Amino acid sequence: MSFLMQLDTDMFIDLVFKAIEMDVEEKIWDKWLAELPNMSEETFVPFEKYKEEHFQPQEAEKDDDEILKDAEEILKMMNKPK
Repeated sequence: MSFLMQLDTDMFIDLVFKAIEMDVEEKIWDKWLAELPNMSEETFVPFEKYKEEHFQPQEAEKDDDEILKDAEEILKMMNKPK
């Protein structure tokens, strides 16, 4: 525990993010292992490619204007007298 207390903030944050990244990678590995028996020669996906697919950013379903419109509607509903 004293080791952590001696670290500067940036190093501590880097270590926390690395630990989270390793945890996520382990979960993806376990998921890939579970799917492996169901893969045939044609559908086989190497782990590195499988991992890359899971780390790709998700595309937004709505554009910025739609999100702002939804937010305005929510605010209007919140400010309605009861």
